[in-house]
Amino acid sequence: MKQTFLRLFFAPILLLSSLLSACSPALETPPSKQAITATETATQTTEKKEPEIIQKSDPKADDTVNVLMIGNSGCYYYVEELYGIAKAAGIKMKVCNLYYSGCPLEKHWTWWKLNEKKYQYFETDENGRIGYSNYSLNMALQSENWDMISLQEAFSPNKAKDRELCFSNCEPYMKDLTAYLREQFPQSKLFWHQTWSYEVGYNRDNGVIDSPEAQEAHHQTVRDVSLHLCKTYDLQRIPVGDAWQIARRDPVIGDRLCHKKGAVGDFLHDGDTGGGQYLNGCVWFEVLTGQSCIGNTWRPDYVLSEEMIAALQQDAHRAVEEMRSEAV
Repeated sequence: MKQTFLRLFFAPILLLSSLLSACSPALETPPSKQAITATETATQTTEKKEPEIIQKSDPKADDTVNVLMIGNSGCYYYVEELYGIAKAAGIKMKVCNLYYSGCPLEKHWTWWKLNEKKYQYFETDENGRIGYSNYSLNMALQSENWDMISLQEAFSPNKAKDRELCFSNCEPYMKDLTAYLREQFPQSKLFWHQTWSYEVGYNRDNGVIDSPEAQEAHHQTVRDVSLHLCKTYDLQRIPVGDAWQIARRDPVIGDRLCHKKGAVGDFLHDGDTGGGQYLNGCVWFEVLTGQSCIGNTWRPDYVLSEEMIAALQQDAHRAVEEMRSEAV
């Protein structure tokens, strides 16, 4: 009788307990920082697993020079050239770029503050070039032990018409971004990518390059802003724009460095068969490594004559040497 009473007494309690357990969510142990990967938020464009979001503690964990370019199409096309030139020189390099088309510093800053996952992220190393989508600035920064990080601005001819506005627009974003990078990644060297003036014939977005004089004016604005930012924020300048102006005066090269679509160029992006991508790779290589590109044996898979390659190497070397002499 006593056992029957106890069973009748506790049965409703046990039933209620079971119902509450079924309705309550199970407690989960939160993942450690090392277990959080980009696959939680990013959609891959390849089969490869995305890198873990970890900043390695050892500033020289291996012998690879890890380079991150934060920018737009100005750092999109010549990555394989830089990697190939470095490899031929015996330098193991991993070149990555965080890319969004036409992205200015203001947008980089805004997306960093909001942790927006707007970018494409590309890794180039011995495995080739692998891309990922839906990346944030912090995801890229934390995915590798960066030796070198570069920033750039989108200087359209329309924007560059107002020289003083270019200065004032860059200042607040550069101040915040460089302070953050130095605080979080003290082992990384910071660079500023001085981009190039567009080809004569450019006519887009209310910006026109209709003469060598207009081209030179565009170049000088970009150069002046670059010099100011490098001095103010202690950045190493990558004088790609200077190399383009030197190459344009070179009788072997001329004003044909931009991308070509058949017989028509887009007058804006660095081209392959025009030599712009190769020239950019040479300039970056010299600045990042301190070595001369002259005589480098790497060759792209598109056709450039040996005469043109030699001229592009000389023009890139001259731009870097002139930059160094100005700093003395």
